[in-house]
Amino acid sequence: MINELRKKWLENKLPGLDLVIFESGKAQYIDIDFIENNALSHSFNKEYFISYGEISTFKDIANTHDEIWSEIQINNKLSVDKENIFLCGEGEMGNEGFIIKTDINNNIKMVIYSTTSNPFIEIRRIQNNIYFKSTANFHVVVDLFSDDITICNEDIL
Repeated sequence: MINELRKKWLENKLPGLDLVIFESGKAQYIDIDFIENNALSHSFNKEYFISYGEISTFKDIANTHDEIWSEIQINNKLSVDKENIFLCGEGEMGNEGFIIKTDINNNIKMVIYSTTSNPFIEIRRIQNNIYFKSTANFHVVVDLFSDDITICNEDIL
């Protein structure tokens, strides 16, 4: 099924489900949501957070849905070293965003897709973290070495 994912990626399609998919085929449901926070005016008074759901395999998840593929548009790209490239963008609907990590040969190492994040438009590396800015003015942060995923609500420049 990972071969199918790579094939679809080359056709500008990704699974349009709230998921993190790893190179191994492991997949985990995610939810990016928010609470009201008036101290965060730059993000429209919203404080974002990520929660994690069931762990499965991409194959099992794909087999439980009729049509998972979503057309995507790449908005930005960052080559961080000789082995890793990060890309980000948007899905078919205006509220969807994705982040993908590939090797230099465009082989997928990790995919993050959210139906609630809004599109991701900017990428910045700060030390060992890669920051992906959403049009909702928060950042999804990926640790370059562990692939841990967090949310940053601060307004970084």
